Amino acid sequence: MSNLFHVILIQPILNLLILLYNFLPWPDIGVATILLTLIIRLILAPAFYKGTKQQMIINKLQPEIQKIQKEYKNDKEKLAKAQMELYNKHKVNPFGSCLITLLQLPIIIAVYRVFLTGFSSEIIQNNLYSFVANPQNINTLFLGLINLNKPNIFLAIIAAALQFFSTKLLMPTKKQQPGSNLMAEPAQKMANVFQKQMIFLGPIITFIILIGLPSILGLYWSASTLFSIIQQWFIQKTLKVEKEINS
Repeated sequence: MSNLFHVILIQPILNLLILLYNFLPWPDIGVATILLTLIIRLILAPAFYKGTKQQMIINKLQPEIQKIQKEYKNDKEKLAKAQMELYNKHKVNPFGSCLITLLQLPIIIAVYRVFLTGFSSEIIQNNLYSFVANPQNINTLFLGLINLNKPNIFLAIIAAALQFFSTKLLMPTKKQQPGSNLMAEPAQKMANVFQKQMIFLGPIITFIILIGLPSILGLYWSASTLFSIIQQWFIQKTLKVEKEINS
């Protein structure tokens, strides 16, 4: 199974990265990594769009969901039925975004495996396709400044900051009535606290992970998250346009 995963995903991604590296007018694995990230993001764009759009719609439905939960808190069957009717009305699947994320996971794991394995001459020679030229030596200095083989605190900070903005974009922005927070159910209060914690917890974990790893992972993480933020912004604009058209 491990060998199959390598042949189907890891090896093609490595070859694409080296191909991009060879086509650059100047050798820079960092620039090739950014281009690779863009290509992967474009491939995953339809799935990302669908999953993120559904999550944003569900976030906007939170006031209605809370109202249903309060109304049917003592009747689980009616609660489930009312929630499904609400989801069906707005054409969303509450599990859709999770499923789409799981479908993207193998590609994300493969990309990280490529970067963690590194670019030694032996690894490249054993994994390149016949039509991909062997560059012999990989220039790991990004823009001639950052050695991507070593950890870099600045790229780790940038990745964490972008993670913060990306998480914040996906958080529900609900308008509360005065005193509504006092009347909220304990479970909902805990959910709200957890959501607020995740805004900061995610970036902190991101920083801790990246600070001890080769900074090429931080560069990929930063580029991938930046493209995610752009896609999220685009999806939000699309949802606003759709709302204006339907109103």
